[in-house]
Amino acid sequence: MVDSAMAYSIAPNSIVKKRTGPAAWLRTLALSAAALLAACGGNHSGTPTATALTYDTPRALYVVGESIATNHARLSGGSASAFTVSPALPSGLTLDTLTGAITGTPTALQRETSHTVSASHPAGSVQTQLRLTVTGRGAWTSVATVPTPRHYATLSRLPDGRQLLAGGYALGGPSSEADIYDPASGSWSAAAPMLVARADPAAVVLADGRVLVFGGDAAGFSTLASAELYDPVANTWTATGSMNEARTRHSARVLTDGKVLVVGGFRGPAPLSFSSTAEVYDPATGTWTVLPTPLSSARAQHAAQLLPGGTTLLVAGGVNSGGFVTSAELYAVDGSATTPIAFGGSGNVMLSVPLDDGSVLVTSDAGTTAWRFDPHTSTWTPSTQNTGRLLPTMTLLADGRVLLAGGAGQTTAEIYNPDLNVWTSAASMAHVRQAAVASRLDNGQVLVVSGSVAGVEVNSTERYTP
Repeated sequence: MVDSAMAYSIAPNSIVKKRTGPAAWLRTLALSAAALLAACGGNHSGTPTATALTYDTPRALYVVGESIATNHARLSGGSASAFTVSPALPSGLTLDTLTGAITGTPTALQRETSHTVSASHPAGSVQTQLRLTVTGRGAWTSVATVPTPRHYATLSRLPDGRQLLAGGYALGGPSSEADIYDPASGSWSAAAPMLVARADPAAVVLADGRVLVFGGDAAGFSTLASAELYDPVANTWTATGSMNEARTRHSARVLTDGKVLVVGGFRGPAPLSFSSTAEVYDPATGTWTVLPTPLSSARAQHAAQLLPGGTTLLVAGGVNSGGFVTSAELYAVDGSATTPIAFGGSGNVMLSVPLDDGSVLVTSDAGTTAWRFDPHTSTWTPSTQNTGRLLPTMTLLADGRVLLAGGAGQTTAEIYNPDLNVWTSAASMAHVRQAAVASRLDNGQVLVVSGSVAGVEVNSTERYTP
């Protein structure tokens, strides 16, 4: 008969003394040894296990069709037996399950996404987060040219997806011509001409699908106050009420109630008079009403975007009789108040687009700096473009990126990647162009029409595929 023996087993918060038989004693001793070994960072094989996992580039920006530099995994404290990732890496990239290295050539665009990489070892696993974005250069295709090339025109998406090109400078003066581009057939057709020849007007699409075109320059750079409406069903133009003030290079935005807010602009001929007023167009009555509060600074060629909620208009930069306007303001769309805010940017012509997080991206022709306004903090964050551009087109892409294309002497284009606040090169256009017009098509492509080079209209239309 064998006497029973004393043995100790490890419980989470105590040591429990109990009597066991010889077999149980051996099993407990083995388990205790394994637990102690794991607690000391080892495993059954005696190889130290990893305590941390990092990557050479934990936040990476890749480009479709371009092989990436190997992104190596780095383990601290020991080794791992296998690597896994969730969710799956961007299409075209591969995780080496033995080394954790990421290699390959991305094949599809991806906004910034967090991927969890796990490195497994006998005692458990360690994890790290990768934040990966895939952008693209895109490609341009030349398509049918508009019957009469022009610059400083307007381009508006009609309810059925066709694009209306109206007005502009052509053949040495303001034009009343209007044409429609059909993305499905890739062809142009003539629309009814406008009632008034006008260059550099503003245009917005109303809630009922009609297009309001207003202001701009007549012959001799005499500024217009008149407005007209295009009905795409009837293919007709109808005069509507005139603005209270003639304007060129003003901004216009459709409000949440369907009315149209117009601010600033200038009036010619020289010497130019710059406006600080705002007025609202009511489609139901066809009339304009001047709002009671003027802008804090008169300005034209400024940036203007509605902020989330639709009650405030961000107005930034521009020019007036004193030169570049370096201020910005938050204008209440009901005309009740305006609040000046810091800006610091400057330029002759400002462009802007609203981003999908509610912020606003602003560019100018004064250099390579762009600015992003955060309405939650009322702060600006700068970014640096690849090149300075005079009178390019700026288009918000369907995936939230921004295309900046052309400008004086430029065929190049670039992409703003909002998740990283970084600009990357895009494919170049076939033709140099400035003062062109651009609009996003329903399939996500961008249509860029005409423009000018040294005052001569560009007889070219191109489509950009992101």
